[in-house]
Amino acid sequence: MYTIKRAAELTGISLSTLRAWERRYGVVRPARSDGRYRLYSDADLRALGIMSSLVNEGWSAREAAAETKARVSGPASRQGPELSRQPAEPSGLPGLDRLVEAGQRLDPVLVSDVLDEAFSRAGFERVVDEWLMPALVAIGDAWADGRISVAGEHLLSYAVQRRLAAAYEAAAARAHGPVVTVGLPSGARHELGILAFAVAARRAGFSTAYVGADLPHDDWELSLGARDAAAVVLAVPRPADVAPARQLSERLAASHPQLVVFVGGSCQHEVGGQSVPLGHSIAAGVDRMDARLAQRRPDRSERPGAGGSGSAQHHG
Repeated sequence: MYTIKRAAELTGISLSTLRAWERRYGVVRPARSDGRYRLYSDADLRALGIMSSLVNEGWSAREAAAETKARVSGPASRQGPELSRQPAEPSGLPGLDRLVEAGQRLDPVLVSDVLDEAFSRAGFERVVDEWLMPALVAIGDAWADGRISVAGEHLLSYAVQRRLAAAYEAAAARAHGPVVTVGLPSGARHELGILAFAVAARRAGFSTAYVGADLPHDDWELSLGARDAAAVVLAVPRPADVAPARQLSERLAASHPQLVVFVGGSCQHEVGGQSVPLGHSIAAGVDRMDARLAQRRPDRSERPGAGGSGSAQHHG
């Protein structure tokens, strides 16, 4: 059981909003301690997480509450912890169900073993495109239908984040090409996809500056002023992230006319303006970014990482 303060920390929802959603919409009905303090269960946190995601996607609070109640009381929520087996992933890579199972068990050793196996079977770019991104979707689905607790989802997410951060640091020696600033606009927090792209870009030879999630627009300007960046890469994973990304893209285009603004994520094509969509493959996205920036270089043979271990080597 979680106190209201801990529930707010885990879900990213303010205390006042938690109380309002309970009082106005009955999304959760927390238990009470002997001292009459609210106590939230994993099921409560899952419901609050679903409600928060829907509101962030543009649902009204009333509509989101009704949808949340339908999801948490539907058949999927009564199936218990039994594994929903999924077909094996591309040849040589572990099945997605193994990572889900590790989250169910809250087993960090099993999580590490599955990640070790996946990243040892193929190049980084292929593992991310063909296995890790689908695995993250499967984890989100398992959390939404109650097969993984909030703690399990956090265990998996943090394990993946640590693995990607280690890969990013390991690729530092390859980064000698154009400077590219990579991160998320203000309010956007789903950073695993953009961090994976930053790793691939650094492996391909770009001098990446990864600035992380939820970076205010003024700080984007400061980060660009600190280094002579040739491009920025923004992630737009949710509909709620489109407007901040569009505002930031327009602002950077006005203040840095020579800067190329690339966008990735599921909503990338909604940003518009002068932004350049990268597609939904990190390997192809890095190649697209390289081709676009190569047009500005006098010698197009000077691809970052040329003759080294750029993303092109993983296509054969």
